[in-house]
Amino acid sequence: METAVNGYQPIVELYREAGRAQDAGAIIAALAMIFVGIDTMAWLSLPLGEDSVRRAHFCAWVDGYMKADQEQPYQYVGIDVYAARCAMLHHYGIMAELHNNPDPPKKFGYLDNGPHRADGSELVLISIAVLVHDFGKAVANFVQAALQDAELKARIDSRVEQLVSNFPVRTQAQAANAPR
Repeated sequence: METAVNGYQPIVELYREAGRAQDAGAIIAALAMIFVGIDTMAWLSLPLGEDSVRRAHFCAWVDGYMKADQEQPYQYVGIDVYAARCAMLHHYGIMAELHNNPDPPKKFGYLDNGPHRADGSELVLISIAVLVHDFGKAVANFVQAALQDAELKARIDSRVEQLVSNFPVRTQAQAANAPR
C-alpha cells in the first residue's frame, strides 16, 4: 500500500500512522490507530446522506474487508473487533459492555508480534504486527473495491477531503541541507 490513487492519500497516511507507531514500539498506539482507521473506513463507506457510524457499519466493514491469512488461528469477526475497539478506546481495557451479553464476542488480549493465538476459549491473543499488516491489506482491498464500484467510490469521494492530511514542513536547516 505504497501509493495513493484518486486523491486517497489521507487513507494511506492513516494506515502508515499505525505502522509508524508499531515501528516505534508503541503497540497500543498502533492498535488505537487501527480502531480509528476501521471507524474511518466504515464512515467513508456509509451510504450518501448518512454521517454517523454505528456498530453495524463497523462490523460490516470488518466482515467485508479484514481478512487474516488462512494459517492464522483466528479469523476476524466484526462483532469481536467492535467489542475490542469499544473496550480499548472507551476505557483502555479488554472488556466492553458487549462482553456481558449472552453469547458474548471474543475478548482480545494483545501480543507485539508472532501469529494470533486462539484456543477456542473466550480470549484471543491478537498480534499487533499481524493486525497492522491485515489492516493494510483491508484498506488496499477497500480502495480496489471503490475503483470497481462507482457507488462506493462516490461515497468515499464525498468524504475523503474531510480526513486529516499531513503537510510536511521543512525547517530552514533541512531546506539548506536538501539536495539541489
